[in-house]
Amino acid sequence: MTRRSEFVHERRKRAWAHGRHVRDGLLADFRRKYGHEPPAPALIVDELITDFLHYGLEFLPLPLNLQAETECSGDCPRVTVNSLMSLIPGVRDGPGVEKVAMWHEVFHIVDDLDALRTPASSALPGFSDPPRIRCYRSGGLGRTQEVLAREFWAEEAGRAAAVSHEALADSGAFRELCELAARSQGAIAQAWPLLYRAAADIGVNITALTRQLSLEGRISLQGPGGREVHVQPALLRLAEV
Repeated sequence: MTRRSEFVHERRKRAWAHGRHVRDGLLADFRRKYGHEPPAPALIVDELITDFLHYGLEFLPLPLNLQAETECSGDCPRVTVNSLMSLIPGVRDGPGVEKVAMWHEVFHIVDDLDALRTPASSALPGFSDPPRIRCYRSGGLGRTQEVLAREFWAEEAGRAAAVSHEALADSGAFRELCELAARSQGAIAQAWPLLYRAAADIGVNITALTRQLSLEGRISLQGPGGREVHVQPALLRLAEV
């Protein structure tokens, strides 16, 4: 591992830990308020934003290169999610992408709130006037290293928060995949249908689920186009959470 890749790997792990810590704090607030266990965190992220972080949440048409944006203007801080998400090139599961995008915005609220509320923030890199953070599907012209670092952090923290290990352990499809893997070797033929069902169970899109599990070393996608799913021992341990 090169020094650069080691740095990225360590920063990614710190972002995951931060994402799970913030998520778990919000879920603890949910339990105290309602007196019962919350659903999968991706399924209630809209409620966590509005009722616990006290941000407005809107679904409005945005340009097709934008997934969402977070704005702090006057007394009406809000997150706006692109209501045209399913029309964005490359998006196949609009609702799942929306949920992960909202978790991404949670970390702009948590980590970038002071900058958004500072009057001078409109002049900071990556902020527009009025102060807002715009989150692009990919790219984004003129993004500075500061903006790229901020987006990387929110991306990794948000995805780790949304892809809950505890919620996966409650998914029948995920447990079935682990049972198959425990008595099989090599690629699991039924893995993709089960992963799609598990992603739906926890409210995320399939790409977010498989990317998180791959980066964690819990699955390995091999063969042409990464279509072969090889389950690693670390995945089986999640079924025991």
